[in-house]
Amino acid sequence: MTMEAMPLSPEEMWALQFLDRHSGDWYCTRCWADAMRTAVRPLYRLSVLMGTDQALLAGYEAKADGPCKVHEAKGPRAGGVRGTRCVRSLGKVAVPRNDGAAEEVGR
Repeated sequence: MTMEAMPLSPEEMWALQFLDRHSGDWYCTRCWADAMRTAVRPLYRLSVLMGTDQALLAGYEAKADGPCKVHEAKGPRAGGVRGTRCVRSLGKVAVPRNDGAAEEVGR
């Protein structure tokens, strides 16, 4: 079974709900885990999945070496720190239309 084919665990679903509540904010995997008081490893796996087109259509985004809301809030000294993997909820999902395009709707 590939990584993409594995179903999400309850903890991963909880992690996505956390991002939905903080829609638009970027979190590195370490700060995301700290905010949720959980281990980094399962969230890193989820962040890899969030880099796919399917995740983008579902309203989630991930990128390597991205910004982090927590680091930026700590001021200029930590603000330049980049997370190895960063994630966010877009706060909307793309719904395919009949013409093959997609339109965005709010959550």
